[in-house]
Amino acid sequence: MERELGDQNYELTVLSSRISGQVLDGEEFARLNGMIASGEFDIVIAEDLGRISRRIHAVLVCENPEDTNTRVIAINDHVDTSDDGWRNATTFATFKNEAFCKDTSARICRSLRNRFMQGDVFQFVIYGYVKPRAGANDSEVSKSPEAEAIYDEWFTKLEAGENYRMIADWLNSKSVPPGKHSRSESWSGRMVQRVTFNPILKGERIRNKRVTVRINSTGRSWTRKAPPEHQLSRMVPHLAFIEPERYDRVIRLLTKRNAKYLTPAKTSSESIRFA
Repeated sequence: MERELGDQNYELTVLSSRISGQVLDGEEFARLNGMIASGEFDIVIAEDLGRISRRIHAVLVCENPEDTNTRVIAINDHVDTSDDGWRNATTFATFKNEAFCKDTSARICRSLRNRFMQGDVFQFVIYGYVKPRAGANDSEVSKSPEAEAIYDEWFTKLEAGENYRMIADWLNSKSVPPGKHSRSESWSGRMVQRVTFNPILKGERIRNKRVTVRINSTGRSWTRKAPPEHQLSRMVPHLAFIEPERYDRVIRLLTKRNAKYLTPAKTSSESIRFA
């Protein structure tokens, strides 16, 4: 659509989103592609291509507008589809954005791993633990004295064959708070199971139990269980409520007891990022 340039002689539509540039099924990204395909817009201007997409799809966002005679400009990447060399500039900028995301992710992972081994990254406390301040080291975290008897009876009930739902009912009957970071004010069977399998109860902190995997078709992520060799472990014996030998014995008992309810794990050839 031809228009006379000049102040007040054009219509401006602004698109903005807080979704990661890795995501391809976001509302604003879909809206942008739809607006380009409509042929109703003369020019698309972005600060850089990373504001549009941090994936190879940014190249398509620049290429598809050729069909509708729409010009695309990415200021900081020096991309202008009215120039003959725009494809080289776009390909290089897209490669740079992909590499930047990968390098940043790896750097954050290394930092968190190192901090964890120094006792930091103690984020969420479960019932029975007291974290004196935000950002406290695990050496500063302590146990609530009243939780000693609760956890002892908790594991005694598991050893006697009671299930998670029964223990949740018992905890609720005793008005035991589920924990500072719980979204619920009462215990559930799933919560009991999650806390039971937290090895901090035997004085061991674990990191990297889950891995984040990118779904390439959408750019969104999902998590799955990490291989044992990628997990980090840090012993914190002052935080143990249950003797390690007893804890391991009960976990083996529960694993065997509930094995019939497990479903086969999904397999995937997608790349994995360890945090």
